[in-house]
Amino acid sequence: MSSRTRWTALGLVVAAGACNDIAPPIRSDFYEWRRVEPAQGGGEDSLSFHWPANRLPVRVWVEDDASLPENVPQAIAAWRAAFLYGEFDARVVSDSSAADVIVRAGPAPATEFSRVRLPSALAPQCTGATDINVTDDHTRLLLPIRIYVDPHSDPNAPNLAECLALTTTHEMGHALGIWRHSDDPADLMFMDPQVPGPDERDLATAEVLYHLPANVQPVGP
Repeated sequence: MSSRTRWTALGLVVAAGACNDIAPPIRSDFYEWRRVEPAQGGGEDSLSFHWPANRLPVRVWVEDDASLPENVPQAIAAWRAAFLYGEFDARVVSDSSAADVIVRAGPAPATEFSRVRLPSALAPQCTGATDINVTDDHTRLLLPIRIYVDPHSDPNAPNLAECLALTTTHEMGHALGIWRHSDDPADLMFMDPQVPGPDERDLATAEVLYHLPANVQPVGP
């Protein structure tokens, strides 16, 4: 039996009197994905975001630099594999002004336009960051999300291609709604991951967050 079909007891819920109505499976092998931010008036807000069905496929514009045009479609495909019912999808578009997510090569600039930066301290060959702009009341995400993948080492450095690929997939995980890092080095969404793609916990986390209500909604472009 594959990992995609090993659901917990909570995963298969059959409505009374409707044997054919099976709810989307909920898994237990996931980590915390919600972003915690200071709330207005004191306390904290837990921010949870996923792309609503009416915004799919997410439109991703990719700068034609480094290996981004190759790695971004692969990153999208890696995360799409987490879902059994098409809860997430994305496609690369040619018009950056209409994009929901913008992916650029190079270091992330100062954060004057962004309220939250999700940095990743990856391998020495490259680094990445994802910027999300959430309104002060923590209810809206102002698009586009901006991803930066920085190949800051020598172009011929060993393992650079692998670093760029895993960094791109890691940052795409932030863009789909995993707004915190895993605490397990075996996960792709660990702060400093060493794995080439999402593992079972990464995929389970993505799946669970898309099956629970979001309290942050996308706006624009």
